[in-house]
Amino acid sequence: MNRARSKQIVIRMNEEEYEAIKKKIEQSGQRQQEYLIKCCTDKQVVNTDGLKALTPEIKRIGVNLNQIAKTCNQGNQATYEEIHSIGEELNEVWRLLKRLAQGQVSETQ
Repeated sequence: MNRARSKQIVIRMNEEEYEAIKKKIEQSGQRQQEYLIKCCTDKQVVNTDGLKALTPEIKRIGVNLNQIAKTCNQGNQATYEEIHSIGEELNEVWRLLKRLAQGQVSETQ
């Protein structure tokens, strides 16, 4: 028998996942194969791994903001350097977000 679709993908799931997929297939009115192929091929894939590169930057910004808040709560003023440092860190986060959106950020950064 010569089939147009000769390749298979086997996946494993738990009962809850299986029932949820079966329900969606039923609601779609499509055959299982049609539904699953459409779900897998019609969706845009977005790799979000680069978001991990932003975590250290965001943590640094949070630490600096907490230090400035503590300074202000003690009745003192934040220095220009402290505020400028946060601005630079925010710029770095924006730069990484733009690169991520363009698919240019890797896990190693």
